[in-house]
Amino acid sequence: MKLFAKLMIAVLFIALLLPFTLLKDDSGNTLMSFSDLSLPIFSLPELSGIPGSSDISSAVEGLDGKDIFYKWYDAEGNVQFTTEPPADGIEYTVKDFDPNTNVIQAVKAPQQKASIGDPEPVRQNTTRPDDIVNPYSKESIEKLFGEAKNIEKLLNQRMKDQESGLNQ
Repeated sequence: MKLFAKLMIAVLFIALLLPFTLLKDDSGNTLMSFSDLSLPIFSLPELSGIPGSSDISSAVEGLDGKDIFYKWYDAEGNVQFTTEPPADGIEYTVKDFDPNTNVIQAVKAPQQKASIGDPEPVRQNTTRPDDIVNPYSKESIEKLFGEAKNIEKLLNQRMKDQESGLNQ
């Protein structure tokens, strides 16, 4: 099996080289040359030809490395997000998304306040688990779990509604 794989690789390599070396056209030139090979040129289209581009060109220039989305409302009043601007006459706003930022913001731990007459505390290199301040309270965690359960119930109800709509 290994010998067969090696032979197939050799045959494939020779087949790829034939148009560059041995196979010739009617005039005696090889069918292909290495100068015929080139990579395609990738470039972004200019915004000057797009209607309404003058409105967003200054906003787009400031969005280096960010993905651009357009937020607009359709005829039924539903919010739409697209990567292309909507048709002429529809008001829209440009939204940007930077993939290098955190979606969930960090929670700052409360700092212990020192009294006016207290000397500045000496920092130790080791941290004990008792010294770590938890930024979350029991009530906020219980509220978060309650909200998650409500969302789960809502999603289950939507799934049942969709299934009943499909079965009709």
